[in-house]
Amino acid sequence: MRLPRWVSLVGQAALVEVAVVAGWAQTVAPGPDGRPQQSTETTPVFRTNADLVLVDVVVREKGKAVEGLKASEFHVSEDGAEQKVTVFEEHKSTDAVQASKGPALPANVYSNFPQYAITSAANVLLLDALNTPINDQKYARAQMIRYLHKIPVGTRIAVFTLGSRLQMIRGFTTDQGAIEQAIGGKRGEAQTSPVAADPLDTSNSALTNFGAEGPSETAQALESFGKESETFGADVRVRMTIAALEQLARYLGTTPGRKNLIWFSASFPINMDPDSNGDTGQVLDYGPQVQAMDEQLARARVAVYPVDARALMTLPNANPANDPGGGQTLTMQGVVASAMANDLQRPQQWWSSHVTMDKMAEETGGKAYYDTNSVGKAVESAIAHGSNYYTLGYVPANRNYNGGYRKVAVQVEECRCELSYRRGYDAVDPVKEDAAKVGKLSPLAAAMLVGLPPLSQVIFEARMLVAGDPALRGVTAAAGPAGKPEKPLKAPVTRYMVDYSIDPHYLVLTALPDGRRQAELEIAQAVYDLDGKRVNYSDAGLEVNLTAQQMARAMQLGIPIHQEIDVPAGQVYLRMGVRDATSGRIGTLQVAAGNRQ
Repeated sequence: MRLPRWVSLVGQAALVEVAVVAGWAQTVAPGPDGRPQQSTETTPVFRTNADLVLVDVVVREKGKAVEGLKASEFHVSEDGAEQKVTVFEEHKSTDAVQASKGPALPANVYSNFPQYAITSAANVLLLDALNTPINDQKYARAQMIRYLHKIPVGTRIAVFTLGSRLQMIRGFTTDQGAIEQAIGGKRGEAQTSPVAADPLDTSNSALTNFGAEGPSETAQALESFGKESETFGADVRVRMTIAALEQLARYLGTTPGRKNLIWFSASFPINMDPDSNGDTGQVLDYGPQVQAMDEQLARARVAVYPVDARALMTLPNANPANDPGGGQTLTMQGVVASAMANDLQRPQQWWSSHVTMDKMAEETGGKAYYDTNSVGKAVESAIAHGSNYYTLGYVPANRNYNGGYRKVAVQVEECRCELSYRRGYDAVDPVKEDAAKVGKLSPLAAAMLVGLPPLSQVIFEARMLVAGDPALRGVTAAAGPAGKPEKPLKAPVTRYMVDYSIDPHYLVLTALPDGRRQAELEIAQAVYDLDGKRVNYSDAGLEVNLTAQQMARAMQLGIPIHQEIDVPAGQVYLRMGVRDATSGRIGTLQVAAGNRQ
């Protein structure tokens, strides 16, 4: 159920004012340890959703999708134990359903209600500059644009880039022209990695050459320094990549159905296998981070399709990215043989990278693409592969959520088919997991970075008005500054009055002994200039207690919360965020202030 439209702004403003006076929104009362008090009771619907395991299965035979299978033909087991399938759906590439649109909003009112056309699956193109040399990026982009016209009409695609941070350069659209513009435009252009120009190229480094000619002790010192620098760079790339995939998973978790993440990179520094660290060759332990990321992807139903942006394995002087007219293309065996005389590290890294790609695709239900001179063809193939699938759902017979990994196996009766699906999940109770994070850095802070895609795990509307606007009906600005600016704001400073209306259907509400319902919320506002620099920020923890009458009203009009933020002169971006502290769900929204449309 979506949040109803604001029928009367005056009525909603009055509701907010009365709510504050009546004590609907209060500062969170700390417990004996100084932390917000939490209750263990939650509404049953969220517990049910946490228990249900959804597995998207791609079934193909001789390269073609197998359609028309029945639920009785599938068998699902968890750690070897047969499970009862309670949810069964078939999705076809020919299916197209229009999602219900968000409310028609009046002036100065905004909503993070998701609007998109639902086809069989959503596709995300991730252009990775963090782990890819610039020439390979250019080659991959040119190939993708070339093949866009071969993608079936109605295919829903979003485009992201990963450099110093994750950025969405085009939200979900079926407009192929818009996709091409996003890939070939300024925001999607190739860029130098902020960590290393070529994460895999060490054969021609100055350190290596000097070390080969210099004194023995100097060479050893330089070699040691080089290894430390390489380890540091690899560590930074791994952590940045994991953080980006977690952010992407949060965003995709608000989109229904299967998501195909087509990831273009020359290096895949992580592995879904907690016992492996990907192609970094390092001994650093990323197990906990990878496990958390893996669980985020699992909840979001994301299948990863890694695509090697380096195209065919070639000699350095025959790379098709550097030689559009062609070159001496070699097989993997040829590359290894040729490299024996000068560079033993590169083929080993190529091989390790491809092993990582295969593992990543297998664990998530996708498919890896490498040793191909047609990156664009890989896009076409990946979209076709993930467009027809079956969704199987079951409630695990084992209800012990101890955080351990559980293996999932799917079989189809009397079918010599190729099955692609997620091979397991971490049995983590989401409510307990987020409760354990109290006192640590809030995930809302990461979700509030400028340029990140909007999140719709918590749906809300926000009315933005300048202090003194007649529509505020006499509500005056609070005394003193609003927010914690990085440095004194440039005059003139404008006070924005932000009135939230939060849909309680997306919150976990705790039943109190006196019959009231309680929600633990975190509300944040961030102001950014046009260069993406944060100039002001506010963050508040709120405890919302609702009587039965207030609860009934909130179900119709939303939970009202009033916040204020100071905005400096000039055009800026205001980003708003709401986090349900009990479930960890987040909603965000970004609008332009001063030039709003």
